Amino acid sequence: MKHLALASIALLAFTGQIISQEKDKVLFHVTSVEQDEAKDTCSPDKCSATRFTVEGYTQDKDVTVQYALDCVEVLSCDPKPHISVKCVRVHAHSDNMVKVGADFVIFGDFPITQTSEPFHSGYRIKSEKEVRKK
Repeated sequence: MKHLALASIALLAFTGQIISQEKDKVLFHVTSVEQDEAKDTCSPDKCSATRFTVEGYTQDKDVTVQYALDCVEVLSCDPKPHISVKCVRVHAHSDNMVKVGADFVIFGDFPITQTSEPFHSGYRIKSEKEVRKK
């Protein structure tokens, strides 16, 4: 329950960022996708979690921005197994429309306010790097 509460608080903070920092959609090219168990997120008797790591870039004229992103999907065990926080799935060598905020990237369209599970999460920006063409 503690982890679900933390996820809910993070989601509310994330939703507030979306409202205050929403930007136009841009094209995001995915170059790699990985998934691994997120052992630091849940206690085994309460939930399990999977971390999705996505690398890719956006381009605007002569500027490319490279990103490393992650999102943690949570499968809660109580009262019955169910996904409580869901990450959008993407594939390498694909183009996706996204919204980019100060510290997040949102793939796909989902409601800004979410009142029931599964809550859809954006991806956290782990790193970003601007590359200018010479």
